[in-house]
Amino acid sequence: MKPQKPVFSLQDVSVDSYKLNAYSGSTLFVSSVITLTLNAQNHNKIGIWYTPSHLEALYDGVPIGTIRIPGFLQPAHSSNVTMQTRLLFPCVNASQIVTEASLQEDSRKTMFQMKILGDVGAHLLVFHIILLKIKVGLECDMNIDYKELTNRNEVHNTIGSFPTNSQSMFMNCTLALNI
Repeated sequence: MKPQKPVFSLQDVSVDSYKLNAYSGSTLFVSSVITLTLNAQNHNKIGIWYTPSHLEALYDGVPIGTIRIPGFLQPAHSSNVTMQTRLLFPCVNASQIVTEASLQEDSRKTMFQMKILGDVGAHLLVFHIILLKIKVGLECDMNIDYKELTNRNEVHNTIGSFPTNSQSMFMNCTLALNI
């Protein structure tokens, strides 16, 4: 049987905290922490252990944030492994992003475009024995419709969430394997 790529799907995006700073009365900077909840599926006969990693979030080629990926195991024949990761934006010029988006065609005026880049280490496992260590290069283009952000008030103090099953988010990723 031919090996299959592991599948990751986004279950939830929640804004955990944010801070707004206005400068000169017209420039708005946003700092925030966002939690991404992912579902991982591995239909192969071998397990995969992912090492803790950091990915970079870029806007228009400029680094704007970091994604912290925890180490986790994706067992063989698994279809429902849930993991959470944090996306940290230390200081993003929101005024610039909204201004540039408003210059786009009507259907894209509320879209925030971001690129995610980085490497994730992976170990292929059989019976808890490491067979091979590889590095997976990841490059994703992500479009988020920020008008779709909905407010929620829940026990765990989530400030907002994107409905991931709607048209509010689009992601296209490319992988490169290095052995």
